[in-house]
Amino acid sequence: MLTKLTKLLGLVFVFIAYSGNAQKYSVQGKVVSDEQKALIYANVFLLKNSDSTLVKAVSSNEHGAFEFTHIEAGTYILKSSYVGYTDYAQPLVIANSIQDIQLVLTKNVQELEGVVVNQPTIERKSDRLVFNVENTSLSELSSYDILKQTPGVIITNGSILVKNSSAEVYINDRSVYLTGSELNSLLTNYSGSNIKSVEVITNPSAKYDAEASTIINITTAKSISIGYKGSVEGRWTQAVFPKYTLGTSHYYKNDFVNAFLNYSYNPKKQYKHDNSYVNWFDGNTPNGQWESDFRKVTRSYAHQLSTILDFTLSAKSDISLSSNILHSPNTKLANDIRTDVYDANEQLASYFNTDSDLDNDRSNVSVTLDYELKIGEKGATMNLVSDYIYYKDAQNQFLETNYYAVDNTSTGSDSFDFYAEQKNDIYTQGLDFSIPSEASSFETGVKYSAIKSNSLVNYSGDVVPLNTVDDQFKYTENVYAGYAQFNKEWEKWSLSTGLRGEYTDVEANSIALGDINTQKYFELFPTSIITYAPSENHQYSMSYKRSLERPKYGSLNPYRYYYNEDQYIGGNPSLTRAIENKIAFDYTYKGQFIFSLYYQHVNNNLSKLVFQENENQILYESFYNIDHEFQYSLDFTYYGYVNSWWYLYTYMSGFYLENEFVALESGGVREQNHTVGYLGQAYNQFSLAKDGTLNANMTLYYLSNFIQGSYHFKNQFYVDLGLTKSLWNKRATISLNIADIFNTNRVWIRSQYLNQDNAYKSMAENRNITLGFKYKFGNFRLADNNRETKSEEQERLEEKPVM
Repeated sequence: MLTKLTKLLGLVFVFIAYSGNAQKYSVQGKVVSDEQKALIYANVFLLKNSDSTLVKAVSSNEHGAFEFTHIEAGTYILKSSYVGYTDYAQPLVIANSIQDIQLVLTKNVQELEGVVVNQPTIERKSDRLVFNVENTSLSELSSYDILKQTPGVIITNGSILVKNSSAEVYINDRSVYLTGSELNSLLTNYSGSNIKSVEVITNPSAKYDAEASTIINITTAKSISIGYKGSVEGRWTQAVFPKYTLGTSHYYKNDFVNAFLNYSYNPKKQYKHDNSYVNWFDGNTPNGQWESDFRKVTRSYAHQLSTILDFTLSAKSDISLSSNILHSPNTKLANDIRTDVYDANEQLASYFNTDSDLDNDRSNVSVTLDYELKIGEKGATMNLVSDYIYYKDAQNQFLETNYYAVDNTSTGSDSFDFYAEQKNDIYTQGLDFSIPSEASSFETGVKYSAIKSNSLVNYSGDVVPLNTVDDQFKYTENVYAGYAQFNKEWEKWSLSTGLRGEYTDVEANSIALGDINTQKYFELFPTSIITYAPSENHQYSMSYKRSLERPKYGSLNPYRYYYNEDQYIGGNPSLTRAIENKIAFDYTYKGQFIFSLYYQHVNNNLSKLVFQENENQILYESFYNIDHEFQYSLDFTYYGYVNSWWYLYTYMSGFYLENEFVALESGGVREQNHTVGYLGQAYNQFSLAKDGTLNANMTLYYLSNFIQGSYHFKNQFYVDLGLTKSLWNKRATISLNIADIFNTNRVWIRSQYLNQDNAYKSMAENRNITLGFKYKFGNFRLADNNRETKSEEQERLEEKPVM
């Protein structure tokens, strides 16, 4: 084991070039019960006959079918397992491709043990990359940490990106309601043991909302057996401050009902330290500098409760009622900022200290009713889905600033209070039809959503900042949508094409400012993927997608978050939609080497810009519709087994990014921001015990120059290590994870052009040690119906901007 670990620590980024001259074959078959019923998501393993080491592992699809590809000739063992059935194994001699193997499993109500696959795997599909993590050491992490390990996913400055663009997060094909810090909190509390796979969908079909340019879809296990199971788990994390998570899950299923309940409590005390500067100008001449030391302590107490009830009404109809409650009361932010004021000769002229306390209460309640009806005998289905979401966010901020001369004598003080509240009601109704056939499928549906958002802001105190007024902000939005999607496979080709149409009616009204932003528009959104596979070793595909991005509710809301009375982040009620076009060419070699070349262009891109008003020495940040943004990128992905105990994937991306925006505080000229950059990820999974009870993993991550809006990001690098041990016949699990072991994950961000020059270095609690323990009781090998049930509007609730 020591020899293995010594080798691991020497890795940085590994490129595995595997080539062989041996002929490769495929094995196809089906897993059925002794009653000749297809077994869905059964585990199928191909083992070496000589020592029973794992060669490949797959799960059967919705028809019970499975397939192994790129297999060398030889003697193997073909094995299958399924919860509630006796394991099946047979010898298999491969001298050519084999079809129509039938694996018949016999039900065993006493034996519920399943074979656990201990390595994550990757599947490449025409429109997505599937990262399978169920029953791996990654299962002991949170959902947020699993996303950090997923190929091609960038998490930087609170944003989740895929292919350098913002990604929508879905759970079981339902969009998540939250963004920013709230999404972070949700995913941190959502146990990785519930996750089957993470799908990175780079070209979503027409059935997804037009806003879904790129999707990260987290899928959870399906219910496949009868009985009860439960678990309790806890995680303790030591960073600057200690923090912990407690959770419990309970699940019961019989022939009529699936009942699931999950509760988690996650109190946190977090620390953040930033250093920043602003170079002020008189015209275009430097006129002094502010340097700030910002320290923030956040105390939060998040409760999350999820319930799901699935009822089997008949052999052809099911109904599901689910709810999700996220309640985070009495979150407190304590900000302490010292700002040194330098004159034009770089001499300290004065300084001031700002104490800023913010209290925040957030609640999010969603309820979903889902009815599914099977039509006919060929697998056609109808789905009727109704959603209601209620969201409330209230914050009260008090700022007090004390001013001092160089000799530390007081020169004055001022203070003010700021209260903001936002309430949202969202109703959605969707109707979808799916009509499969032998070599094709057709999907169509309609959807209606109605959104009402009401907000208010109030100021009080001795000195209220410039250009601030009390306000009420009302936002209403109605969206009518319909789509058609067609998929077909023939010979060496496959085609997936669709068209979505959306009519949108928007009114945003800032009463105090007198601004009414009324928009009515209809847009069409085509999407298409065509794939050609001339042989087992080569696959080519080309894709195109048109999509849009609507502004988040919070970015429209004019309320502000203050660092001091002269520096703040605020909303922009005048925002409108952005339109994106994306085209990509992909080549896959031997199913393991993936090359992707793509171009993306966005008009009116919604982007965050920071401006300094030099005359009054005010620094403010908000979202704006910039002229355009585009990128060229070449990506490479490799995944596979280095040997029987080492699984590796690596993702590399070289890109060019450019955008153009109006420099509002520099005479209204147009300014460009651009960069050439590189992203590299390498994930290594190691089996340190033959029985699969001890596993280690190591992740290496590097991101070079990157841009967002007017910001330019400098290099980011970190290394994570993890160790997982299963106990008591895998009924309990202990995990130890060390994140950012070298404490190098620091974010340096700068906005510099014309008479604008400001930057900050963000130093959050990225380095930490987490110790976790989970114990499963009852019939703990059952797969349950745990899933998230958020509607497709939910990602548009923007977090309050907090630095």
